[in-house]
Amino acid sequence: MEQANLVDFIVLNLGHARTVHHWCNEDISSPFIRIYYVKEGRAYFHLPSGDIELTSGHMYMVPSYVPNSYECEPNLDFYYLFVYQRMVSEINLFDIYDFPIEVKSNEAANLLFENYCSLYPQLNLPSRDATEFANHQSYRDYAMAYMKMPFYERMQLHGLVEILFSYFMKHAKQKSVVKDSRIAELLNYIQQHISDVITIDDLADKACLTKSHLIRSFSRTMGITPLQYILRKKIQHAQSLLLSTDMTVNRISEATGFNDVSYFIRLFKKNIGFTPQEYREKLIG
Repeated sequence: MEQANLVDFIVLNLGHARTVHHWCNEDISSPFIRIYYVKEGRAYFHLPSGDIELTSGHMYMVPSYVPNSYECEPNLDFYYLFVYQRMVSEINLFDIYDFPIEVKSNEAANLLFENYCSLYPQLNLPSRDATEFANHQSYRDYAMAYMKMPFYERMQLHGLVEILFSYFMKHAKQKSVVKDSRIAELLNYIQQHISDVITIDDLADKACLTKSHLIRSFSRTMGITPLQYILRKKIQHAQSLLLSTDMTVNRISEATGFNDVSYFIRLFKKNIGFTPQEYREKLIG
């Protein structure tokens, strides 16, 4: 499977910051990828997979839609890159690889961040004090600003993202989904029909399998049932629409294949911890 054409990126923010006070943020589930390079100081991620201490000389990547909390000690000095992943192909890069959260970095990464931050100061969040990050403008506005940049600048920023991703890709492990073409085709089908009602019968017909065989094969490969995977992708699509559009919750419910908006809101809150409107307000104000 060709990885080069799987994704495109919108760079939302790129910058340098230092915490002045102890700072924490809880219950974050963002539709964008976050990469950090720690120059000095300590911080902590609280992830479903466990707690991670952030230390100097390392880079960290939190994939989109991964629930987490984090806390930073005073005088944490770090670079940050927030990236929205647009789908070019139907399969998400994170469906194909297990990426490490932490990698050992080097001076080259530090210089990359330093140089690109000086080239694109407009991508900085408004305050260098990370405790004020909650007051930034809408991420939707940042995405629109990126799309208005000259093409050569977007190419340069895309190059930065690919270089930084390569640090993590070096240690990534390929998932078994890549080895099962039928499951890979089903993931494509689900992504292409994310706005529709998708049933087990649909998937079984597509894969030319019985329903029981489909459920066993899918669950063995993906670690969750087909219906759980479909729900996860629909909720993620809803998160993306809440971030990137002005669509009402009713419209987003329809666009993710839910005919009953009340049911959609209940499912969203059960999975994310907030109603769609609360999530939108928390993320973009």
